[in-house]
Amino acid sequence: MTSEKDNVNTFWAELIVEELIRCGVDHFCISPGSRSTPLVVAVARNKKARHCIHYDERGAAFYALGYARAAGKPAAVITTSGTAAANLYPAVTEASVDHVPMILLTADRPPELIDTGANQAMRQDRFFGGFVRWYCDLPTPATDVPPQMVLTTVDQAVYRSRFGDAGPVHLNCRYREPLEPCGCEIPARHTAGLASWTESARPFTSYTYPHNTLSPESIESVTQILANTSRGLVVVGRLEGENERAAVLRLIGRLKWPVYADLTSGLRLTHCATHIIRHFDQELLSSDFNQFVRPSTVLHIGGRTISKRLGEFFQVNRPDHYIVLKPTAERYDPVHTVTMHVQADISAACDVLAHGLQNTADSYADFFSARAADADRIIGRHIAEHPAANEPFVARCISEQIPDGSCLFVSSSMPIRDVDLYGISGRRDIRVAANRGISGIDGVISSAAGFAVGAGRPTTLLIGDLAFIHDINALATLQRQQAPLVIVVINNRGGGIFHFLPISAHADVFEDYFATPHDFSFGGACETFSIAYHRCTEKDDFVQTYRRAAEQPRPCVIEVPTDRSENLRIRRAMKAEIIDMLNASVDPKQ
Repeated sequence: MTSEKDNVNTFWAELIVEELIRCGVDHFCISPGSRSTPLVVAVARNKKARHCIHYDERGAAFYALGYARAAGKPAAVITTSGTAAANLYPAVTEASVDHVPMILLTADRPPELIDTGANQAMRQDRFFGGFVRWYCDLPTPATDVPPQMVLTTVDQAVYRSRFGDAGPVHLNCRYREPLEPCGCEIPARHTAGLASWTESARPFTSYTYPHNTLSPESIESVTQILANTSRGLVVVGRLEGENERAAVLRLIGRLKWPVYADLTSGLRLTHCATHIIRHFDQELLSSDFNQFVRPSTVLHIGGRTISKRLGEFFQVNRPDHYIVLKPTAERYDPVHTVTMHVQADISAACDVLAHGLQNTADSYADFFSARAADADRIIGRHIAEHPAANEPFVARCISEQIPDGSCLFVSSSMPIRDVDLYGISGRRDIRVAANRGISGIDGVISSAAGFAVGAGRPTTLLIGDLAFIHDINALATLQRQQAPLVIVVINNRGGGIFHFLPISAHADVFEDYFATPHDFSFGGACETFSIAYHRCTEKDDFVQTYRRAAEQPRPCVIEVPTDRSENLRIRRAMKAEIIDMLNASVDPKQ
């Protein structure tokens, strides 16, 4: 693995990279820098290492975030010292809150240069605070420190990142000069204890991974509540992988309760069974309807949900039982309705619960299904009446036209809401992802690019203009990697989501300070980075352009100019008609 003539910096870096690869972390996101030279050289020289180069560290970290979401394992981010490490912070917070594994390898100055005025030196110890699952400040490489310490530290880092409470971990790597390989002799005694490790392909320390199972008491308690419920509702948040999705489908198939499947669950667009209700968020528009359909029991499986309206519904129409089933310990309870928290492996727990339930019909679910069908007809008619390619149309069209077996990454703000509100379900294999831990709009293009690579599938990104501007330098990464990513950017020349907030009524400050209008178009940026670009204003043009782009194995940007005021009017017209329909459905005179 290493030459006896490598210096100790290079040798330790080679140990770190090799052990990460043996632990399954073989993708490295690298930003240029000097202090990180030993780590970068180790990646470049290891034939098993995959890598991508990013000009800025913020994009590298978001790329690693997207990769891990898709691949189910962390990527390693390598940065130099100073502000380079600070640029990782936004992606680290997102990964932490959303339980996405990530390995942070930040290069640093040696201790004797800290607090001395040395260039590019600052305190990087515990730099990310409580947002990392584990932190280790590695000693400056030296031959009097056993190299086995490096290996066991890496093994612990990967374990803490992936299992239990998954999330980012931080290894701070201090290096003295010389940073480059320089042919310094390493004493034989320093490597003597690594013979068996060198001859194998296994990590130095192996870990057995925990598996949270339901206790008999929990099984009995939950099963009894579910069996005695006359009006039950299932809420499905973000799920990890096909095994969880399959187990959840088996359970809701036995329950036959109405299901609100969040877009990030992977069930909203890909399954059209009658118990998974399309346009559920739209059905909660009417306070009379909400009171009429109050559930007695809610079973919430998986992560958090997009819908703010769903939380407001439970706050006003509190169920008798609200059970949350998920593998992590933190609470998902912003309106304080949860009555039971069950921490367990989702797949195993769903199968155990399904085994003890009877398969019965539910008129409560049928009522929701009928209202969802009515809402869908109203949405479809309003979208069809407008010839231009407006925002609800684009969201609906992508949900219909996205190729089977591909992925959809959706930006926060209006795009994720539009797909959730207006998207159409179908029996297709579509993976859906979004950065919903902190729900920021930065780093979205980088995250989608990493997701496409991690999933190994063509991917569509639906993004707004402000989020596109936030991460526009990620186009350089797309050009270098040629990832199969179609970016559909809605350009309404400002922050469309602010029109739905109370501040929109204050005309003296709204447009300049909140909507922040601009006159940018993105064709020039795409030309600069040699990315294929199309501009579509008509529906037919968008449909044909998107279909062609989705079949190509290279990145592409489709810009759709829209009018914020017109989109607001269309949404409000649909909302008003849906409310009238819902009110009529519970009117005793009907």
